[in-house]
Amino acid sequence: MQTMTWNDLPVWALLADRDILRAATPERRLTDVLTDVSAVITTVTAFDLMPAFAVYLADSQHDRDRLFHQNAADELSLPLDICPDQGLPPGASSRSKAATYPLTLHHPSGGRMGTVLFFGRTGKRMSQEKLAILRMLSEEIGTIIAHRNGCTGTLLDMVELSTDEIYVFDPQSLQITRANATASVRTGYSAQALSAMTPAELKAGVSEADYRARLVPLMLGRAQKISFDTIQRRRNGTVYPVKVHVWRIKGQESDLFAEVAIATADQRKAFGLLEQVFDAIPGGIGVFDNRSRLLMANRRLYDLMNIPPELFPPGSAFEDILRYNACRGEWGDGDHEAMVRERVEQAELGLPYSFERERTSGKVLAVRSEPLSNGGYVLSYTDITVRKRAEKDLIRNRDELEKTVRQRTAEIAAQAAALEEALQQEKNINAMQRQFVAMTSHEFRTPLAIIDGAAQRLLRKKGGIDAAFLGEKTQQIRSAVARMVELMESFLSAGRMETGKAELSLVDCALHKLVEQAIKRQKLSSPHHRFETDIDALPPMIRCDALGISQVITNLLSNAIKYAPRAPDILIRGWEEEGFVFLSVRDEGVGIDAEDIDKLFQPYFRARTSTGIAGTGIGLSLVKQIVTLHDGDIFVESQRGKGTTFTLVLPVKGPARASETEAAAETHAA
Repeated sequence: MQTMTWNDLPVWALLADRDILRAATPERRLTDVLTDVSAVITTVTAFDLMPAFAVYLADSQHDRDRLFHQNAADELSLPLDICPDQGLPPGASSRSKAATYPLTLHHPSGGRMGTVLFFGRTGKRMSQEKLAILRMLSEEIGTIIAHRNGCTGTLLDMVELSTDEIYVFDPQSLQITRANATASVRTGYSAQALSAMTPAELKAGVSEADYRARLVPLMLGRAQKISFDTIQRRRNGTVYPVKVHVWRIKGQESDLFAEVAIATADQRKAFGLLEQVFDAIPGGIGVFDNRSRLLMANRRLYDLMNIPPELFPPGSAFEDILRYNACRGEWGDGDHEAMVRERVEQAELGLPYSFERERTSGKVLAVRSEPLSNGGYVLSYTDITVRKRAEKDLIRNRDELEKTVRQRTAEIAAQAAALEEALQQEKNINAMQRQFVAMTSHEFRTPLAIIDGAAQRLLRKKGGIDAAFLGEKTQQIRSAVARMVELMESFLSAGRMETGKAELSLVDCALHKLVEQAIKRQKLSSPHHRFETDIDALPPMIRCDALGISQVITNLLSNAIKYAPRAPDILIRGWEEEGFVFLSVRDEGVGIDAEDIDKLFQPYFRARTSTGIAGTGIGLSLVKQIVTLHDGDIFVESQRGKGTTFTLVLPVKGPARASETEAAAETHAA
């Protein structure tokens, strides 16, 4: 085949190149540009590629290409470096027969920069002509990287793009000279604060002398790299396990050391969301294990108990927290140790209990303990000071009522209203906490048990793990973590709706594209379901919050799959009538009892036909609230055992109030 030039390219290839150049705007981060470029190339139908992509840059010191950027699919496990002579990383894809395309990246000046990897969906390789086009489009990647940051392929070039903590420091003083954004986010210290610290100061229980002792092999040139496990400490006093690697790197004037700290918790994303939920709860929450050691606590807990977080990070004993309060007079006179033992024993009985406690500051707390199914317990603290003060005022006014009925009537009414408001607020907080504790005890137990079981099986198999077994257990862990993330995201969205913080971001949106994208995502999780669409009658554009309506469609399709496991056919219809767009989703699943339909959109309600099917009861409540914000509506038709149809109704021009505001703004501008 003759050498292909840009003049020989078909129209679809030229359009792809145009989209690549549009993505490479100078004000965007390089990692975002590469993600968009990979999406442009892998979605070209003619290439038949997986939505996966990896860029390896040449490391001249080690004659290997090191991973610089990746957008990997779930079934891929990419190594950190590859041999440029081989290109294909062994075992990178669980699809052993799938075609792999390692292409060389060239610098605009002509030198070799590294390797870019693409992965086919099947074992059938693309034609030489298409491969030549793919190679030409890939050369744009080398040009983008070279012009954006002049990468050389060394460790320092990958500092800002790394998702792990990276610290470059002086080997003599140990002072940090450079830290990436991930280090600031993970530890809570600003870049300026980190530049005044040493890596040893970020380690729990590791002195500077201990850290220097670990560096001796590097200092003496006996090793190229040292590795060890330790505990990293955040600015707020909390800790997390990391795997630390330290290298000697060449500087312009003298050698430097580089430390990479890799968080080892598989569920760090899910736990990050869990911490967000904890901090969003108005009351104080503390989770303790079966040995009464603190696993997790929100900021409000430390505020209500008036204890410093740095003194009692996760891992602290409950009795130490109690002893701290007792010794500063929180419980009055008496045998402090006896009081501590009594309260610890009560907590460890595994029975629910509650009481009210007035602190020396006058603040009144309602304390409640709920046991966990796997041992341990959850303690919640609610500030009921306002309610208690209102109760005392009410009692005092009642005693004086006979003498001051006429003068005090208005004041008593105001105080009663304040008491009612405080009581209602307490009920709402308690309901939220009970729901959260229930979800922690039940919904989280299944994915956590899956993760624990899979991890134990892997430990027992160490030294003899085959790829199929490892892939199966890894997928189990990933699916369980994904379920936890889904639960947390639903809970956070519900919280925003309930607090009135949710706002619409209205844009002109192609509804049929939102439907097609949602169907595509659902096919990945449930390939045996068949989606039939009749949406040609939808208008080209509607005015809506694209993210919110996408969430509504995804929820309806997900429910259709979940509640119709043995009925694979799902019908989606769309049409327009008198300024409104209609979108219906029908399944042939378990259906809903007639008496449950009116309650279907209430928070946390689950129909009787959903017994045995995982869920929180949050999804449809969110759907209803999002649709209501759009001045729309949603209807349900269902019969037990005969399937369900949800029909979504939205105004084509968007919510009336938003339309009036936009029209007024345009008139004012004119």
